[in-house]
Amino acid sequence: MLFALLFVISFLAGLCIYWYTRQWIVAVLIPMLLFLIDTLMDKSAIDAWMFTLIFGLPIVLFGSLLGAYIIQIKHFDIVEDDAKESDI
Repeated sequence: MLFALLFVISFLAGLCIYWYTRQWIVAVLIPMLLFLIDTLMDKSAIDAWMFTLIFGLPIVLFGSLLGAYIIQIKHFDIVEDDAKESDI
């Protein structure tokens, strides 16, 4: 359940960051760095760091990448439709 919530949050973060910056690397790295910093700052969960990082970082990576990809597809469809209308 927590990993599903992590995926949704990273998806929305990647979506919003890519919406404003239009840069893939920024949209993926910012959520990953925030997750990494948040995990390493939690001193009460030192024993679970490896588990959290091994399973959490790929979830954040794919979630934020998917969010950026969705925006790119929607933007490409809009640009493609505009190009078709201007050719007519």
